[in-house]
Amino acid sequence: MLSFMLEHGGMFFLVLMTILVNYTVVTRYFFSYTPEWGESGALFSMVWFGFLSLALGVRDDQHIAITILDRFLSQKAARRLAFFKIIAIFLFGIFMVKEGFVLVKIGLLNEVPGIYISSAFLYGAVPASGFALCIYSLQQFCGLSRKEHSRDGA
Repeated sequence: MLSFMLEHGGMFFLVLMTILVNYTVVTRYFFSYTPEWGESGALFSMVWFGFLSLALGVRDDQHIAITILDRFLSQKAARRLAFFKIIAIFLFGIFMVKEGFVLVKIGLLNEVPGIYISSAFLYGAVPASGFALCIYSLQQFCGLSRKEHSRDGA
């Protein structure tokens, strides 16, 4: 369910951002009119798309990693490094949730210019993505633990 929401939410915000940017460019170029909400709406969509995609990248193990170490480490050391990576991602997710709620609280006092909604909705992408990072890193940790356990038992 979480993956479904992140994937479809990300697609929605990507399509919305594309539509808003194109609409703003067309109205500016052909009608010499720039809607005041165009840039802010596109920025809002880009932030949500980026943070939702971050969580999906962790889920699919498509994030940036230094893989050259894997060639020089023993299997045992590589597994330890994989566990460390997952724990680091989990801790970063907790950081994003904690500090994201601080941003949301600050955002309650402001509004996004042009679209006139609370900045808390914009900053809400941070704790939402952090929560998903925690869930996905826990899933990866459990998967690695099972593999490790099955190797030891075999």
